Amino acid sequence: MTLASLDPRNWRQRDIAIGIIVLSVLLGVLWYFYMYRPAQEEIAQLEVTIEGLNADIRRGEIARDSIEALEADIARLKVERDEFLAELPRESEVSGLIDQLRLGATAAGVEFNSVSQGGGANEGVQDVRPIGFSVATQGNYGQTMGFLDILESLRRFTKIQQVGLSVNEDNQDDPPLSANYNFTVYVYTGSDAGDIEQ
Repeated sequence: MTLASLDPRNWRQRDIAIGIIVLSVLLGVLWYFYMYRPAQEEIAQLEVTIEGLNADIRRGEIARDSIEALEADIARLKVERDEFLAELPRESEVSGLIDQLRLGATAAGVEFNSVSQGGGANEGVQDVRPIGFSVATQGNYGQTMGFLDILESLRRFTKIQQVGLSVNEDNQDDPPLSANYNFTVYVYTGSDAGDIEQ
């Protein structure tokens, strides 16, 4: 190959066409590897990012749509809490509750043997104090179940923990039962329940 053959003025049309084709292919390969492929990879990454953002938007829209329902639930629960606290006896009213149990025992026909107070398990409810009680009674089956019904009627502020029954005489049709009831009374220790902050 001589210098004269490299002079473009000496190229034939076929050589020029081949040169243009080779140069075009070379430019095409360079464009594919340095521009097209990186752009495609960036587009794929952007599509993944867009999908993640769309999922975040959907979650945000769902949360936004549920805010009103959550606010209504919170308001309802506050009302229920206030109503519950308003029904709880005060600490000063516990003696009245014991008198009520004595009257209940008399009405049910059971003998009220003893009552003792112990510590209740604290359940961490603000302005509410649990007080544990143990009551012992004696009466027949019907009387004992009647007194248990009276205890259960206090369920709004009383939780019966344990009931123990023992038969005093086995040879009777309706023997007297000794019963022990362990229960917790929840008393309100805060300010007036009607003044609780909303």
